[in-house]
Amino acid sequence: MALSVVPMLGLLSVNPEHPEKYLFLVSKTRSEYDAWEYSSIDYRIRFGRTAPVNPEIVFLAVDSASMSVSTVMDDQTITASHPLSLMRNFPYPREIYALICDRLFAAGARVVAFDIFFPGPTPNDPAFQSAIDRYRDKVVIGMNFSDDPLSGNSSTLNLPSASLFPEQNPFDDRLAFLNFWPDTDDVVRNAQYRTNIEHVNLLTGAEKLPAFYSLAARMVQKAGHVNLVPNDLAARTMRYAGPPLRSFHNYSLYEIFDPHYWEENFNNGDFFRGKIVLVGPQGDIAKDKLRTPYGLMDGAEIHLNAINAVLQNDFLHPVSDLTVGEFVIGSGIVACLLAIGIASIAWRFLAVLLLLSGYGATLMWTYNGPGLLLPVVGPAGVFATAVGLGFVYDFVLAQIEKLQLRTTFERYSSPNVTKYLLDHSESYQEMLVGTRTPVTVLFSDVRGFTTMTEVAASEGKSQEHIAKLNEYLTEMVACVFRYDGALDKFIGDAVMAVWGNTPYNFGPKGDAVRAVRAALAMLEELRKLNAKWKAQGRQEWQIGIGLNHGEAIVGDIGSRQRTEFAVIGDAVNLASRLESLTKEYHLDLLLGASMAELVRDEFYLRTIDLVAVKGKSQAVETFAVLGEKTAGLAPEVQKFLESYEEGVRAFRSRAFERAAGLFTDALKVQPGDEQTEAYLATSREFVRNPPDASWTGVRVMTSK
Repeated sequence: MALSVVPMLGLLSVNPEHPEKYLFLVSKTRSEYDAWEYSSIDYRIRFGRTAPVNPEIVFLAVDSASMSVSTVMDDQTITASHPLSLMRNFPYPREIYALICDRLFAAGARVVAFDIFFPGPTPNDPAFQSAIDRYRDKVVIGMNFSDDPLSGNSSTLNLPSASLFPEQNPFDDRLAFLNFWPDTDDVVRNAQYRTNIEHVNLLTGAEKLPAFYSLAARMVQKAGHVNLVPNDLAARTMRYAGPPLRSFHNYSLYEIFDPHYWEENFNNGDFFRGKIVLVGPQGDIAKDKLRTPYGLMDGAEIHLNAINAVLQNDFLHPVSDLTVGEFVIGSGIVACLLAIGIASIAWRFLAVLLLLSGYGATLMWTYNGPGLLLPVVGPAGVFATAVGLGFVYDFVLAQIEKLQLRTTFERYSSPNVTKYLLDHSESYQEMLVGTRTPVTVLFSDVRGFTTMTEVAASEGKSQEHIAKLNEYLTEMVACVFRYDGALDKFIGDAVMAVWGNTPYNFGPKGDAVRAVRAALAMLEELRKLNAKWKAQGRQEWQIGIGLNHGEAIVGDIGSRQRTEFAVIGDAVNLASRLESLTKEYHLDLLLGASMAELVRDEFYLRTIDLVAVKGKSQAVETFAVLGEKTAGLAPEVQKFLESYEEGVRAFRSRAFERAAGLFTDALKVQPGDEQTEAYLATSREFVRNPPDASWTGVRVMTSK
């Protein structure tokens, strides 16, 4: 017997000409709202209190072991048992289900239900049909509603084979529907214990029919708990007992026929006395898995949860739409009171966190206790929107005030300094007075720029020349900013950058390392620019970079008409001199000794010279950078560096002949190196004509 089921459809039209547009938007918005609300419910289900498992419930699983008993038992034991012999292959002859009933009811089981559908006749049906009749007050067999695409938007009520139920009466109290109807996101949270023609919309032309009962409802009724079964048609939100395969004690079906298990595990059947027993498939073989808040779960285990929920009367209770509306309005009022009552953004943000935490705790408390499902999305959305608008208003107001300060500061400060002053305006006066602080200073300069400018002017290419300079400076400044430096100023084509001149710094070592990386990045960007310019037929540029670390005075310097937040001192001057020295040594990057000590652990350094720059009596050790240590050195470069550095030490200790030999070895590895050749020539000269006792190895520069 098949009963046709046609679902109802209700439409709400606002614009008669194009109602589908409105309906689509409403449907999409509602769907997204439901998805978020369902997610909040699932979170509470997964992490909140679970339902205690009723000890009356027993699950006998048709699992992989039961489907192939020969894999878990010896053939002699199987042959000696008629039921086990029938279980050699799956699907089982239906006689086995009659034997299951006999076994369990003889042991005193109150109810036995089969979460198994039995379509079509088979040769062994008489035995099972006889058992169903014999135990009619204790047994429950499944039927189901299934989609039937041949009848359009309809469903079909499928009953077990007429060979088992000759009358094909869907209201036989031995029959129960197996279906669970998921929410709109295809997740099963509810159990429908009763349904009737209005719920499944049976189109039979008959009068209103009695209610159909679910498998769980029939089992609980027949177990003597009629009063626990809901007497209305509303779906109930179950409180699950826990994740799949972790909540209920499962036993393999074949164990009830295994003499050892029957005696040891089931105490010769006494274990089943008074029990509610469900027989159903488990595992991948079930082909009956549904989505739940815990993920995929066997249909049989969902039935166990439905049985357990009604036995424990442990359901979850969504609040009414009126209550949701009250929560939404209340959350908006609370948000407005926060904006009005707490002026400080920090304190207001803390209050928001406390309120959200408190509501979160309330959600879990009401879930774990009375099982109330308080709304989340509506109140949270309104609260977040109202609070967010308040923060946006405060932010916009603060930005307007900062813009006024920025207009003043940006006339003389770099971006990093400006940001610091805007974020720490209380330190402004202290910075204006001036402080002494360790800084790293970078100077870079384009070689021969003055000459190039004069040539460009004579050729009428001044605009092109300036555009090229701007392109170059843009890339150089980007490198400085990339490594957290502050642009101090442009001096024509020269760039001066500083690390450590504001509290936004990384300490002397961190600043020094970033400065070297910025310098190397500048050289790399120049190589890319030169490649592009060369392809365009334009002149390539060369630069020199000097880096030095030391204490300097940082403060506001200038006149009443014009001021500048600047860095001054010997450390700054020496950085400029080092940049000039790059021309003398034909290098593109030179470090001072203080810089070398700070970055030696991060970079391979090469000693260049001891130099007394113009205006300074004390000699300065200078170094070149070969690369970062994380990248390593090629073996030949390592060999060259070892010979070269040993040669420099020998040279300064006046062992000129040994120094000459070491420099010769270095040149064999790296021919043509200018610094090594210069040291070699001087060493040989000093071998022939040793310097007097006053010689210290210092080279004195007479120009800047």
